[in-house]
Amino acid sequence: MRQTLLYIPETLFGLPLFGWGMGLGLLIAVVVFVHCYQYVRHRKIGDVGGSLALLGIGGVMLVFIVPNLIEPGRGVPIRGYGVCLLLAILAAFSLMLLLGKRQGIATEKIYSLGFWAVVAGIMGARIFYVTEYWQDTFLDPSGRILPFGDLLFRFLNFAQGGLVVFGSILGGALGAYIFMRRNGLPVLRTFDILAPAMALGSAIGRIGCLLNGCCFGNVTDVSWGIVFPVGSPAHVRQVAHGDVFLYGLKFAEDNNGHRMFVIAEVLRDCEADACGLKPKMRLRGIPIDFEGNAVLWEPATLRAVAAELVRTQMLMPDKKIRLDFFTDESYTKATPFWLDPTPSEVLPVHPTQIYSSVLALLLCGTLLFLGRLQLFQRRAGLVFAMFMILYSVGRFCIEIIRTDEDSFFGTGLTVSQNVCIAVCLVGIVLFVYAYRLRVGNEKKNVHAE
Repeated sequence: MRQTLLYIPETLFGLPLFGWGMGLGLLIAVVVFVHCYQYVRHRKIGDVGGSLALLGIGGVMLVFIVPNLIEPGRGVPIRGYGVCLLLAILAAFSLMLLLGKRQGIATEKIYSLGFWAVVAGIMGARIFYVTEYWQDTFLDPSGRILPFGDLLFRFLNFAQGGLVVFGSILGGALGAYIFMRRNGLPVLRTFDILAPAMALGSAIGRIGCLLNGCCFGNVTDVSWGIVFPVGSPAHVRQVAHGDVFLYGLKFAEDNNGHRMFVIAEVLRDCEADACGLKPKMRLRGIPIDFEGNAVLWEPATLRAVAAELVRTQMLMPDKKIRLDFFTDESYTKATPFWLDPTPSEVLPVHPTQIYSSVLALLLCGTLLFLGRLQLFQRRAGLVFAMFMILYSVGRFCIEIIRTDEDSFFGTGLTVSQNVCIAVCLVGIVLFVYAYRLRVGNEKKNVHAE
């Protein structure tokens, strides 16, 4: 896990790089140069709509988002997740260009198609994430809705994580479909080009998940299990589920008429044990500070309890913290306890990010192989249908050993597993439909260079 790779300084030659600075000017210059080059070489201006969208998105990021990421004295952090996301996009673009040339599709069409697919894919992935984890996005730790500016920042700060692959597939497919229809490209044949490129991008993107510490698996004792550092999402999850001690305590959720967070176990011979804390004692709250006001924070979820305790230990590794517990069965008398930090253990977990990356790489190779078979060449849409089916089956299996998602509406399956079932069924229907199409039925309106 390495969330930050390096830092970009705030200024260059005494001039600001971000905000209304050199970065925005460089973005505009690059877009103008590309259009001038296309006009000189091909006598075409190019995709003006795509360039305006790029300027709009890039401008918002540079002017409003990036300045909020600046760490005083260091600069703008370059996250491992964001770098892998960029590499994934470049690799997918390159494969799309190669496959598109084989199909006789003009290069500028592939560039424009890829751009709209990437933008729609990122937006879809982010929308899927903030919908699934809306509490982490829209609410502060006290449960209040964040101001609009903070909400916008959290929504667009995807370079640090928070993208769902299925959201990117659905969003990217929708964006690509709209572009194909508007530009007369053969839909099924072009989706066959997109399929292996999307698999390759997913393989590289999962390495970003490993660097970011998200999308981790179950606790395991296999020799290849990996241990994430203290403060990582895996550590927070293990604290929330009572797998490890923190401040000498393990917590659990006790729904006795209403949600309560109670002590599940006390580590022997530690400060919590010496203070007289016992299992089943209910947590009243944690005195923390919001916007300069000291409040007794009453957490809404067990994960919030774990995240706050982990954050506190990271900020104050050598200081005691105060936790208030009810010490009577009627839950009317709360007593403060001051606890010493104890060494926090992080258990090894399945490296499901690597499993997913290998799966996607194998899927990419499989789709490229299938695309060379006569059956798949004669019937457009079969390659994309196989992508939907095989990816869904593999992802469903990996979700079994992932623990970063909870059951969805009591189904016993995660959100992603439910989506897997839906996508797989659509893939089967598409496969049958594409297989039954007569050769030459699809309108082959391909624009060659």
